[in-house]
Amino acid sequence: MLSVGRVMEFSAMTNATAPKSSEQISEKKTSTLAADNTDKFVQSGATFTQAYTKATVTDNRSNNTNTSTMPDSDDAVQQARERDERKKEEEARINDEPPAPEQAVEERPLTAIMKDFVKQTVRGQVDDSRKTSAERELDEILGTVSDEELDASYWNAENTAYRILGFAEELTAGDMSQFPELRSAFEEGFGDTETELGGRRNMPGVSYETYDLVQNGFEYFMKATGTTK
Repeated sequence: MLSVGRVMEFSAMTNATAPKSSEQISEKKTSTLAADNTDKFVQSGATFTQAYTKATVTDNRSNNTNTSTMPDSDDAVQQARERDERKKEEEARINDEPPAPEQAVEERPLTAIMKDFVKQTVRGQVDDSRKTSAERELDEILGTVSDEELDASYWNAENTAYRILGFAEELTAGDMSQFPELRSAFEEGFGDTETELGGRRNMPGVSYETYDLVQNGFEYFMKATGTTK
């Protein structure tokens, strides 16, 4: 397989306590259970709502005193149990379901991969050429770019062309007959980027130097391997 290095040489490249009524105080004095001497409250919004209270009810017709319990707390407990049961049922249903069949990943054509790589690379080169010294210093402080990209020579024509040609060579995996298609993909990717940026006048000269070096590299590869466009 041809060495890209050789090609570049060739191309020169917060709780509150609620007040108690007299009935509640009297009731608490007659109670012998610690649990009956405590009112529990829960806060709802900006007010406190009684959640559980042991109340003394007097029947005026029979003068009987009955003790009853407000059902609020029991309802809350029951609702919580029902929620837990529903959650367990749902989890069990999900676990019982067979896994979804894996969908085959459609393999992208090498030319599409090459085209996207070229567009990303050329745009990176253009963006770098427009940065001010202050922006470069900020990139270094924030670590928004790789250490390699901090090197002033990373985006020059030779190194950028070298990366593009090296990527093309890797894509072929030894099948040199794919160079013509990859060369066409390079040209399309470069042309699309130029159009997206508003035309030739919006592209820096280093991008066109890169273009020429890549073309020379493809030409060299194709001649050396006996492939033609």
